[in-house]
Amino acid sequence: MNSSFSNGSNRRKRVSGVLNHGGRGLAILTDAGDLWVIDLDDIDPDLIGRRVTAEGVQAGFDRLTIEWIGES
Repeated sequence: MNSSFSNGSNRRKRVSGVLNHGGRGLAILTDAGDLWVIDLDDIDPDLIGRRVTAEGVQAGFDRLTIEWIGES
């Protein structure tokens, strides 16, 4: 899975794409077709269906623990 940056062993990621509801919760679908399931309890519902950029730490194969998310 591609991201704008990752920093070696700590697995920090920045991803951009469309935020939607998926079978496993909220997820970001990138332009490259990567699907990142996000862990975030409090999200602005206005962001759903919009293009976002999110930063966080990879927690598993395709899951991100989000530290920041905003509209792109």
